[in-house]
Amino acid sequence: MVATNPFMIVFRLLHIVAGVLWVGSAFLFVGFIGPAAAEVGPAAGPLLHVAVKERKVAKVITGLGITTVVAGWIIWLRDLNDFGSLSDWLGSHFGFVLTIGAVLATIAAFLGAYGVGRNVERLVDVGDAVAGLGRSTHPGAAGPDRASRGRDREAREDRPRPSAPRGGLHGNGAVLVDPDGSTLPT
Repeated sequence: MVATNPFMIVFRLLHIVAGVLWVGSAFLFVGFIGPAAAEVGPAAGPLLHVAVKERKVAKVITGLGITTVVAGWIIWLRDLNDFGSLSDWLGSHFGFVLTIGAVLATIAAFLGAYGVGRNVERLVDVGDAVAGLGRSTHPGAAGPDRASRGRDREAREDRPRPSAPRGGLHGNGAVLVDPDGSTLPT
């Protein structure tokens, strides 16, 4: 019997567990952590840096998605083989529904890996660059002292400045930054 075949048990278990973790972690990150970080604003930067850069949350979610999809396609191929032909497989309701699910999951994994995951990492890189990352990545380490922050500010003042105000995102709204570094009302 196919359902008790050890091959199918292992791959179904892998497919189901990875799928639950993939969807659950993506939902947690997109539904709660992202919006909470947006509400907190720049203070969420260190948390997102640790989650994305050190704990590699985007890569873990991507890995779970790829594992789910690969295990699902292996099961799909095994079931296709049991049906005998592609036309018989796609002609059955079971095969047709699993094929639609497999294609949609593959698209979702691809978009998650190459769209969302990479963009989250880039966004954290931009946040680190904007913050100057004058802090150590070690959680217990102190940031730069006042003297070094002053030297950094003086070094920045020597650089040429753009003549037009620059815009940037802050939390859920836009903030304009004047060339002298002060914020302008929106």
